[in-house]
Amino acid sequence: MIRNYKIILTILFALTSGLSGGIFELYGTGTYGTDYSASAFGRGGVSTAYTDTMTGSINPAQLAHIRFTELEVGMNSRISHISDFGYNESSVRFDYANLIIPVGKKGGLQLGIYPISSAQAEYQIKTSYITEVLKTTGDIYSLSLGFGYKIAPRFYGGVAFELITGGYTLSNEIRFSNDAYYSSEKYYSKGIDGRRITLGTIVSMDNLTLGLRYVHPFSMKYKTLEYNSYSEYIYNEPVDTTLTHHIVIPRELSAGIAWRIGRRHYLMSDYTYRNIQHASLLKVFNPVNVDYTSSTSHHLAAGYERRGAVGLFVPFFQSLTYRTGVFYDKHRLGTDYQSYGISAGFGIPFNNFKSRIDVGFNYGLNSGDIFEDIEMNETFFQIKISINSIERWFNTRGKYR
Repeated sequence: MIRNYKIILTILFALTSGLSGGIFELYGTGTYGTDYSASAFGRGGVSTAYTDTMTGSINPAQLAHIRFTELEVGMNSRISHISDFGYNESSVRFDYANLIIPVGKKGGLQLGIYPISSAQAEYQIKTSYITEVLKTTGDIYSLSLGFGYKIAPRFYGGVAFELITGGYTLSNEIRFSNDAYYSSEKYYSKGIDGRRITLGTIVSMDNLTLGLRYVHPFSMKYKTLEYNSYSEYIYNEPVDTTLTHHIVIPRELSAGIAWRIGRRHYLMSDYTYRNIQHASLLKVFNPVNVDYTSSTSHHLAAGYERRGAVGLFVPFFQSLTYRTGVFYDKHRLGTDYQSYGISAGFGIPFNNFKSRIDVGFNYGLNSGDIFEDIEMNETFFQIKISINSIERWFNTRGKYR
């Protein structure tokens, strides 16, 4: 049911209603940069050279710093607003889970699951003749095994091996106002199975830390199932299964800097560059704008964190960790748009200050083209919450390990 949209786009967008999720997630492989911990989220997504909790977006060299076993689980939720079309709220959902274990005196191990990208969008196009529903839902997740080690007094290295799994369903349903015509639906279901490796280094000086992280997907395949339904005959066409070995996950290169400006005060910044070798491979994730050829994405963020004081007699507000940040993203993997906004967050200690609840917020604007020269603006508000439990399980440091 893919047709020429150029003739009806202006009318359709003027009469659009019914959106769930972010409109800029409607086509492509979803929105990247979703794998930040709740604490990094409050700093604008900064985590390459500085972190106090860990998810997949961190530099695996950071694992060499851990001292106790940590178990962290995160959730997120999002509210978005499309100009002139009202508010839309996505449901609360699982985000990530990580188990971090110290190994010896200089190493650390991570086992985790976290999102690489995510999409959840529904767009209903209404005219006097038809109601058309365009929908994308899906996630790409990583199952990660990472290791970090202190190579020299001021130099750390790390590596993580990741299994990539997940997929997307893109559907197009047409309902006719005239009862003489029967509704029809066509959708593409794409299941992804891949591998990638993450390498990282950290150089630590007195009050300055530099970090570098590189992510390389080296093996991937995905299956495409095409389905057609015509209610007039209550008939389903045979499923067409296509197996493809092309890599549709981008490579990533991140550089970061963190500066300690006081006993508990830190300034930091990150830059991430994403690139897919052959942009034409993303056409299968964009059935409307099949001529889209962009292949790069950029993320720039800066943040501040004030760590809370630890002690039995410390006032409650002094024990809190405060965070804030700014971010800018140029998304061009599937849909060409830009994001920018502000973030904030805090951490609440519990269990004798060994564990913490982290909350991160960001508020921003997405702006860009959905189809060719049709520009849309979307404001969004997002929340991430995590519980980080720190214990002495599997503690292998010291004499009595």
